[in-house]
Amino acid sequence: MTDHPLFETRGLGVTYPGRGRREAPVHALREVDLSWTGGEVLGLVGASGSGKSTLGRTLTGLREPSHGTVLFGGEELTGRRDRTFRRQVQMVFQDPYQSLNPRRTVGSQVMEGLDIHGLGASEEERVTLAVTAMERCGLAPAERYWHRYPHELSGGQRQRVVIAAAVVLGPRALICDEPVSALDVSVRSQVLGLLAELRRTEGISLLFITHDVGLAWALCDRVAVLHQGSVAEYGATEQVLGSPRHPYTRELLAAAPVPPVRR
Repeated sequence: MTDHPLFETRGLGVTYPGRGRREAPVHALREVDLSWTGGEVLGLVGASGSGKSTLGRTLTGLREPSHGTVLFGGEELTGRRDRTFRRQVQMVFQDPYQSLNPRRTVGSQVMEGLDIHGLGASEEERVTLAVTAMERCGLAPAERYWHRYPHELSGGQRQRVVIAAAVVLGPRALICDEPVSALDVSVRSQVLGLLAELRRTEGISLLFITHDVGLAWALCDRVAVLHQGSVAEYGATEQVLGSPRHPYTRELLAAAPVPPVRR
């Protein structure tokens, strides 16, 4: 643990302008104060439109805040994130097929980040790093997948490719935006198990964005419940989901198809 949280937001707000003169601006985030500690899994829970994805994108710099601050390792992030930051913080999106280039092979896409960041002393070393990352993410043997294209893989395999392309850079954190919602139920647990294993063996911190309170209950150390862009509840998972105080949190739990079970 460091003296500073991995990420921290202070009074963070994001406003989207309205379309035309008659449409009012949309306040996607309102005065969000959160901290995400290194080595933990922080869950962002809420219904569609609650601001979860906007917060994830703002942390990575894909969206600039309208006001407030974002800190990484105690230092304020302003404007465009530098290359070092982008290596340390990787994002895993909901639909792996849209995250991959359909015209490029799996191996070339896992290696792409190494080429961009100038990692590896040679082409041979970069190939070795990519192969290791693929096999660590369950794509073994890597030779079976290296020359294949995304359309030749299952949804779960494609998401493993996306995760391997992130892990090969040695990140400190993964921001996972509904990473299993587009997958079949049969493979969700496998991908979730992979993320949990990377957290355990590599020390990678996870920000897990989900509308599924059951997944948050099972996976997350702490949970922030977002409602209409604001933090409704925030704290240890057992506290927030086990003894919810806010009516919105209770509504989310009541709407869960299966009662959450802590693993």
